[in-house]
This record gives sequence, C-alpha cells and structure tokens, in this order.
Amino acid sequence: MQIRKVNPFQPNSPVHPGMFVGRIEEVIKLESILLQLCKGGKPVNFIITGERGIGKTSLLKFLTWEAQGDIPVEKEKLSFLVVFTDISSSTSQIDLVKKIELGLREKLHQDKDVAEICKEIGDFITRFESDIIRYNKKDNLTSDEVYLEEYSYKLARLVEKLCGGSGKKGKYDGLLLLIDEADNSTKELKLGSFFKLFLERLQRQNCEKIIIGLAGLPDLLSILKESHPSSPRLFEPIKLNRLSTEEVNRVVDGCLEDAKKKNDHEISITKGALNWLVRFSEGFPHFIQQYGYSAFAYDKDWIIDEKDVTRSAMESGGAMEIIGDHYYKDAFYNQIRGENCREVLRIMADDLDGWVSRKKILQQYKGKPATLDSALRILRERKIIIPKLGSRGMYRLEHKGFALWILYYTTPPKRLKNNNKGK
Repeated sequence: MQIRKVNPFQPNSPVHPGMFVGRIEEVIKLESILLQLCKGGKPVNFIITGERGIGKTSLLKFLTWEAQGDIPVEKEKLSFLVVFTDISSSTSQIDLVKKIELGLREKLHQDKDVAEICKEIGDFITRFESDIIRYNKKDNLTSDEVYLEEYSYKLARLVEKLCGGSGKKGKYDGLLLLIDEADNSTKELKLGSFFKLFLERLQRQNCEKIIIGLAGLPDLLSILKESHPSSPRLFEPIKLNRLSTEEVNRVVDGCLEDAKKKNDHEISITKGALNWLVRFSEGFPHFIQQYGYSAFAYDKDWIIDEKDVTRSAMESGGAMEIIGDHYYKDAFYNQIRGENCREVLRIMADDLDGWVSRKKILQQYKGKPATLDSALRILRERKIIIPKLGSRGMYRLEHKGFALWILYYTTPPKRLKNNNKGK
C-alpha cells in the first residue's frame, strides 16, 4: 500500500533558510562584505565558483535573505536592495542591462520617491534599443559603449537617491546585484570588460554603495580574464567545496525533522541507509536532495533503510538516472561526437574517480595510440576529464557518480548490437 506523505527533500530548487547547512567560512566572509559597506567602508565585489550541484544558487539565496533583513546578521537587520538575475548563452550586454533594470523596477514599483528615476532609466533603455535598429554595424559598436556609459551614470543617480552618498544615510544600506550562471556568458558578452568599465564609471560618479556578486562554474574566472585580463582582480574569490560527511548527515536530519512536522508522523533512517546517501551524494547538496527525495518516496513503512536508498537510486527513472540526465548526459553525448572519446570514458569509469594512466587506458583501447591521444586532448579541453598536475599522462573523472552513470546507463554500440540480435 502506497503511503501518502509530503516529501521534505527539494532536488529542483534552492533550500529554504531553515534547511541551509554548512558553508560557515563562506557565509562569514559574505556577511563581512555586507557589514563593511553598511559601516561606511568600501564595496567589495565577489565571485562564487564551484561545480554543478555544489550549492552556489542556495548560497546566493541565503545571502539575499540576510541582505534584505529576513535573517539578522550579528543581531542586526540589514536593509539592502537586492537584485537577483542570471545569464544565459543568448544574453547580450543590453540584455544584461535590461535584466538589471527589470529587477530594480520589480523591487521599487511601489516606491513613489524613486519612480521618476526608474521611469527615466526605462525610457533610456527603450530609446537605446530603437536606436540600435537604426545604426549600421560600425556605428552600433560605438553606440553600445556610449549608451552603456550613460546607463551607469543614471544608475549611480538612482543608487545615491536610494542609499545615500557623501555620508548621508539612505533608505537602503546599498544595492546588492547578484548574477547567477555567469559562466554561460559568451565571448560577445565580454563579461570581464563589461564589469571593468561598469565599475570604473560608477567610481567616477563616487558611487560606492553597489556590491556585485557573480556565481558560476570554476571556469568563470577564465571567462572574465579572456574578456579583460585584469577583471578577475575586481572580485574577491569564494570557492565552494563539497560538504563533509557530518554536514551531509545534518542535511538529512534536517529534512527528516521537517518531514515529521509536515506529515505529523515520526520517520527514521537506518545507519546503513545514511551511509549510502553519503556515498551517493559525494558531498553535493543537489545530489543529497535528489537521492533523499527518491528514497523518501520509495519508503513504505516510515523507516528509510538501505533497500529504499539503493533501489530508488538504481531503478529505471531513479535518482542516478535523473542526475545523469541533468549533469552527465550532455557531456557524454553532445559535447563529444566521436565514439573514441566515449570508449575512453567507459574505460576510465572502471576506476570510478581514481587516477588512471594513459598506459592503462591504452591496454584496453581498441584504436590506435594517435586516436587515443586525440580523444584525451578533446576530453581535457571539454573539461570532462581532469589531468593530474605534475604527472604527465594521468587523468580521472570528476565524480564517482559520473563513472557509475557511465557503467549503468550507457551501452557500448557493439554490446547494444549483440543484444538486439538476440531479440
């Protein structure tokens, strides 16, 4: 009999404040950045990097709650104006400006004191877009730079009106501009150059009440540097690592305590089941939520045991397959076209995320040494495998989960052909 119950695990959304676990050092650093600006210091911009599923968006959301006063910081309620947006592969510079402006309008639509300035900025952007249509390509490049400079001046006026300036206290402590998925930016966006010039223009207007926070995959720093060599120096780097075993246990305990409140029923987890959740999740918050969600849904007696965790993870449509579809499938099938690369990944998967030598791969590889070297080069460039620093010809997969997904959910063409013959 299927038990109807509210699942406390949330694999597809950032965790809410009461469920946020770990990241103590990172939270302290971010809180100090907010407090420094509040107490009259200079703004410090920051950049949060980490692997997919590591919890970057959840950390930004937690910072949002603190900055706008929902969660006190050192017993003090802050009052930042927070604009939270993101970047996609199609975002242009004018799109990014529009995203910022739309975020400001959403936050300030009921504030009559600044309505006039918001309207002025909105009218300016509308005029900018219509002018672009009329300009030819050469003039368009010039007009972009001029209009973006004009926008930064208008934004500086708005921030001064909202947050004060020259020692004056404003309605808000400052403007916190958070931009998630920044690693999606293209070469055309010129993200590093955009923020280098943007911040310099704000400084020329003596606008020091804006903090910019970016978040993205580890290669975000390289993306910034490619656009402008000195742009990474504008941001304080904050790298997110995997959660510890203790922290994973706390996440699970918190979810089960939440489940007890929502379902009005005691629910427990065996030590063996908890150990499996730790192994499967590898310290990634998103993975904890997905494996926990599947195990909780699979359970039928209010006691999550090893069978609930392992079967819900490995069955068709289970947690591992769902995570593979979200995180691994694109890298395995779309980012690499040749079967040579996939053969290398299948060979490496036997060692999970352990280091594998080129010599060992070559022993099992069916192609020529030259095609193996080509495959390894492609996989390195796509950042699908990781080379060992200081050790030539040593590689590994980033996650054990990636290796398990390859072993369980990808079938070599030859084996697939043989299976079809027997049908």
